[in-house]
Formats: sequence, structure tokens, C-alpha cells
Amino acid sequence: MTVPVDALVRLAETHRILEFEGHGDMTQGHLSLRDPGGQGFWLKRHGIGIGEVMDADDFILLGFDGRKISGKGGRHSEWPIHAGILKRRPDINVVGHTHPFYACLFSATNEVLRPLSLDGARLPTATPHYKGSTELMHTAELGDLLADVLGNAFTMLLGNHGPVFAGRSIEHALVMGLSLERACQAQLAIGGSGLKWEAPDVASNEQRRNSIAENQGGGLDDFFRQTWDYYRRKLAWVEARNPPGVRSYFRVI
Repeated sequence: MTVPVDALVRLAETHRILEFEGHGDMTQGHLSLRDPGGQGFWLKRHGIGIGEVMDADDFILLGFDGRKISGKGGRHSEWPIHAGILKRRPDINVVGHTHPFYACLFSATNEVLRPLSLDGARLPTATPHYKGSTELMHTAELGDLLADVLGNAFTMLLGNHGPVFAGRSIEHALVMGLSLERACQAQLAIGGSGLKWEAPDVASNEQRRNSIAENQGGGLDDFFRQTWDYYRRKLAWVEARNPPGVRSYFRVI
């Protein structure tokens, strides 16, 4: 068995980026990576926060049936979220589930998430909203159901629970997770303002999203890479000023 060390180190960095961008919730939250050898997926180990994921040793390899194949540490009970989506969507290689404040609040509403800002424009489809249950997604049946609800989207809201986000790559998944949280924040803020507001229609928003790609030499994938590199530099700045043991992952302004 070959461990994809380099990819897992990058996924560990992505966990820590999400922590200081508001996605942390004690030891909850987790991202996964499809195993390049086809054995299943690598999942953050249970018992540590997303800000504490440091390297490849903080991941375990699971089969799509939840069976632990390799690695040290426990298994998150919501592993079926990852298994269900990765089984159903061969185009997806990374799945995340976290509990950021605004997406968790928005998940309690019956509102449709609209592309009010550029963050919303980066989401390529409507964000489906699963309202069937507020329990933990801890069974294979629920994982398969969530994959059905996700459909061809890359973001989803679990009612009174929080977001699920995914991507073709680590970089893509990070942008989807950050953009979903900020899109929820924007709609909650303008909804509470009492001001009249409007969102672009589907065609206008598609044109806006295409313009993002046109402004990048390599299209949207290049945008995702540049964005991940930016947050990686930001992470390095934070960690250089906070030695291990006293590290703080508060949002950096």
C-alpha cells in the first residue's frame, strides 16, 4: 500500500486553513481524500480539531464500507458522508463536513441560497438543502441518501447541522467550503438589514462565473490553485507567529 503523503500534508494544511477561517468546532469536522490506489478514502482521525491536523499521520484509510484499513486513531461516526459521495461521484476526490457559524445558521432556514456576492457566484450549481433529519449522518443508508441529494452540486446544507462541500481537487474543495460559508453570511446579513435586495438570474450569474475563469490563465482550476496558495501563505504567517503548544487559529484580518 502506498500512502499519498504529499497530498495528505496538503490536506492537513487545508484543515488548518479552514480552522482560522471560522470552520473549527472543537474536535468535530473532517475532510477526506479519495485513495489514489482505489482502496477507499483517507479521513481525518477522530479526537483532534481541524486546527490540530498536522501531517499524514493524522489520517486513517477507510474502505467505502467504513472498514479501517490503515492508520492510527479512531474513525469519525459521520464517515458515511464521505463514503456515500465518493462512491456516487467519480469526479469528486475531496469531501468536507464542518460546522462554521453562518452556514449552520442558514441550514436552519428554508431559504434558497442566492449568489448575492462573488462568493455565491463561485458555486457552480444551486446548493441543495437536506431537511430529512437532524441526526448525525452515521449510517451507510444516510450517506447514500446525502449523495442523492447532492446530485451534481459541490455544496450542500444539512438542516440544523451545517455544510458539506466537495471538489475535484483539494484546492477546489477549499474554495467551495469557504465560498459557501461566506455566501450564507452575506444572505443572513442582508436579510437582517431590512434593505431591499436582489440577486442575478441564472444566466447573469453564469456569465459572472465564466468571467472569473477568463481572468485566470488556466481557467477556474488555476483560480482554485492561486486561492489555495494564498491561504497557505496566510497559514504560514499565522503559524510562524504562534509556536506549537500555544497556537491560536483566530481569524486573521
